[in-house]
Amino acid sequence: MKRCKVCRKKPRLERRVDSDGNLFCSDGCFEVFEGGPDDFDHPYIDDYESIRRSYIDWEMSYEEDLHKSVYFLYPKKADLIEWIDEMLEPYWGCYGLEGHDGVFSAEIYRYMQELLKIQEVIRDWEPDERKYKKWLKGIRTAKSEQTN
Repeated sequence: MKRCKVCRKKPRLERRVDSDGNLFCSDGCFEVFEGGPDDFDHPYIDDYESIRRSYIDWEMSYEEDLHKSVYFLYPKKADLIEWIDEMLEPYWGCYGLEGHDGVFSAEIYRYMQELLKIQEVIRDWEPDERKYKKWLKGIRTAKSEQTN
């Protein structure tokens, strides 16, 4: 696996790339890297930034949203699946290219595949009683801290 161009850590959730294909573990490392390309005029940069941010948000919150769907009865699994469909709508042209139109195209394709996997997880998800109780305990703790 490639490592961050700046700190040599393995990139995880907040990974990013530049148009030269340099890999960074985070926005912080990307910003301190000197001598990289000016990506601001790249035709896919806005789509790349948008889908990257969306993927990070979904990855960080979809499991909690699923637990909310049990406790609060909203959002429903169908809502979450539909929201991902709506979010992916502008990128289907890139998906058809299968990432063969440069670094950002490849990243957009990769993020779309990851979001489609999240959609499948949501579709097949059933509450895990242990995880649900842990989540519920966290909700109750947060509520009691707010009232104190």
